[in-house]
Amino acid sequence: MKPNYICIGVQKGGTQSLINYLNFHPEIYMANREMHFFDRRLSYGKLSDEDIKKYEESFNLKKLKITKQIVGEKTPSYCYLRYAIDRIYNYNQNMKLIIILREPISRSFSQYNMNLNSKGKTLNDKTDEQIINKFKEQENIKFDEIKKNNGKEYFVVRGFYDEILEYILSKFSRDNLYIGISEEINQNKLKYYNEIYQFLGATKLKKINENLNIHVRKYTRNIPKKLEKYLYNIYKPHNEKLYKILGRKIDSWENYYIKLNSS
Repeated sequence: MKPNYICIGVQKGGTQSLINYLNFHPEIYMANREMHFFDRRLSYGKLSDEDIKKYEESFNLKKLKITKQIVGEKTPSYCYLRYAIDRIYNYNQNMKLIIILREPISRSFSQYNMNLNSKGKTLNDKTDEQIINKFKEQENIKFDEIKKNNGKEYFVVRGFYDEILEYILSKFSRDNLYIGISEEINQNKLKYYNEIYQFLGATKLKKINENLNIHVRKYTRNIPKKLEKYLYNIYKPHNEKLYKILGRKIDSWENYYIKLNSS
């Protein structure tokens, strides 16, 4: 069976919870694991017919005794890899795409914390200066220079949502892309998940289970203020371009920035 939608990102934006909320719907199925099919290294070349066949076999719901017609997966790395977007487009120009954006400073720091944890370390193992320098190393990375997925890096550039969306929309119709805001979804799950359900062609629900979120691990210490303001200055012009794409500002983000700049 061919998937008819993909959640393409972003990492640390609440996409793990999205699995639970989409599978909660009686008409929608989302794979419980990240497929990482379209983000194979660019050096591996074009996806073969055999590769595609194996991918589509992953959505054989008859084996799972599931009778749903709206079928998809989520792999958050797809959104920032231009060659992955190209591959998805070549596979299905009418694919429906979901992207969930999280405030970029907190998203970036969350990814960095996750990567430390994956190595058996915590934020307490690093000085503020070491943390800040790690982010500064990545400041000038360009999307078109990235030739492979590396989930343990790119925690600055993956918050350049304007550039991510501009490339996606250079391929796909705006009607094929749902852009959600993580903070807004968490404040009104019924409203925004119903938007996603309808975007995918499913019916609205009168109520949902509000307790399906996957809770992220906590930080051992807060983001250094110096890093917070450094990242604010990096993301400010990108956010301004993002707001133009969305046609509005994101109030929860702006409220955070007002507090940040008054401290």
